[in-house]
Amino acid sequence: MLGNAKDHYTVLGIHRTATQEQIKRAYYALSRLIHPDKKKATAVDTDKPTLEFHQLSIAWEVLGNPARRQDYDRAMSAERNRDRGVVQDTVDLDDMEEEEEGFSYPCRCSGRYIIKESDMEAGRDIAPCSDCSLKIQVLFDIVSDDEETRDN
Repeated sequence: MLGNAKDHYTVLGIHRTATQEQIKRAYYALSRLIHPDKKKATAVDTDKPTLEFHQLSIAWEVLGNPARRQDYDRAMSAERNRDRGVVQDTVDLDDMEEEEEGFSYPCRCSGRYIIKESDMEAGRDIAPCSDCSLKIQVLFDIVSDDEETRDN
């Protein structure tokens, strides 16, 4: 994750699919809680609020700017791909077949790439082949219950 730094989304306590408005709200809410001028520091934790606010400020500088956020997301995606091995291809969820155990897509080895709905809800987007070592990245958007209710 770009060195040992915390993931900016984790710092703000939001999902990586958050809107710019959600990012802004999370930043302002957290900054009111941990800003060194707003929080009374004891002798023991004098340095800690500054460090936390510094991380929060960096996360806001990156995620609050759409162009910098896009660059950051690309770098994070490349790092995740390196960590999880070679990904054969990317496939849109709409191109996959819905089955009892989740969603599947044919592999060139005659096996099937399979991803479960619970995996996607947990933010996992890699589907391994059932018969070989190949993997695909599944492209999908997570829809919250609030958004689903509004659409209906």
